[in-house]
Amino acid sequence: MNQPDESCASLPESVYHESNVSVPDLPDATYGQDVRLMTGFRILHQISKLRFGNKVEFYPNCIVYGTGRFTLGDNVMFYPNQFISLGPETGFIDVGHTSHFAPGCSLYGHGGLTVGPHCNIAANVVLATVQHDPVNRGVPMSQTQESGPIVLEEDIWIGANAVVTSNVKIAKGCIIGAGAVVTRDTEPNGVYLGVPAKRVGDRRQP
Repeated sequence: MNQPDESCASLPESVYHESNVSVPDLPDATYGQDVRLMTGFRILHQISKLRFGNKVEFYPNCIVYGTGRFTLGDNVMFYPNQFISLGPETGFIDVGHTSHFAPGCSLYGHGGLTVGPHCNIAANVVLATVQHDPVNRGVPMSQTQESGPIVLEEDIWIGANAVVTSNVKIAKGCIIGAGAVVTRDTEPNGVYLGVPAKRVGDRRQP
């Protein structure tokens, strides 16, 4: 059952939360049934829009940072130690139904991150819609920022420790190998490996 905690006073009874969970009062927030927030879950800022579907689960020590939009379909699961940066109010992270994120992923919504349904994201994957400006030498890179969208279409598997950079669309049915760095759009049902990632074949036919 829910633990009494003033930092979760705005949550409805349909949301199960453990101790040491902090969610601010978000006026534009809706929660489905069977939402579970485990110990260490934190929303650190006033999110512009929050929508959680049914059976959304956050395992321990997941942090949500920034003020952009955050919407999750049904049956979305975040395993422990996620860093979820929504970016400014113009940013967003939208996740389709039946997708999951293994431990230690970093998601950045500054340029807009869309993850379709049935996406399988392995441990320590980075989906980076924002970066420092690599060209402008007149300003320290720590003071620069540029962003662009990432789209994962549907039925995608990204292997452990892979990175996807901004302005990339991963097409339906792709497999991205462990440790790959994806810098360009992919074609459907491809297997991509390497740095930068290149298509090395197609998914096997059943």
